[in-house]
Amino acid sequence: MKRITAASLIALGALTLTACSDTHQMLSTGPDSITVSGNGEIAAQPDIFRVAATAREQGDDIAAMKSRVDDAVADMLDLADDLDIEEKQVRASDLHVQPQWQYQPERKLIGHEVSRDVIFRANGLDTYTRLLEGLAKQGVRDIRPAGTEVSNADELANRALEKAVADARQRARIIAEAADRELGKAIQIHAQDVQSPQPVMMMARSKESGNADSYRPGETDITARVQITFELD
Repeated sequence: MKRITAASLIALGALTLTACSDTHQMLSTGPDSITVSGNGEIAAQPDIFRVAATAREQGDDIAAMKSRVDDAVADMLDLADDLDIEEKQVRASDLHVQPQWQYQPERKLIGHEVSRDVIFRANGLDTYTRLLEGLAKQGVRDIRPAGTEVSNADELANRALEKAVADARQRARIIAEAADRELGKAIQIHAQDVQSPQPVMMMARSKESGNADSYRPGETDITARVQITFELD
């Protein structure tokens, strides 16, 4: 076995120290920097309202039930035309047929349910409330809100990002000034997320429930978050 002498250990230690010193110099050659996060928020009011309505019939005669369901769906589509809701903003589903069972005292088929769904996207609060009123007058018993949208959401998201970047720069400037340094250019930027929570449609108190004034679409906050690294001069 080759013997390691004391002189060899000293030489190896010197080599290790030299390598560590070189590595430290390499890590220190980059510019001083500071990394901060910034937040941006834009308040928006929804102006597109989705409504889901279902025409359904229960009984034994599937053909007759299908005919009545199809007639009800045709009335819904006529209502959408009367309200100038574009065809591309209305989607009528295929026919659904489900068996209806009785489980007590024993499992037994007692009939079928035939149904079709219609999804509407109504532009504006006035069209939305007129749609609800029209569906109710047609006798549609299953009407439910299906969410809201902001038509210019992309534009507002860009504005929220701009505010987030400005917020990050302001925070970095405050820290740099406190440390008696000058803030330099941004050298690394990460856009972490943009979010648009769904607001909840509320019905306000009103003598006329079908009036648009009796609904409150609420507001949603479109938020953005960024992380930016700035040079320090």
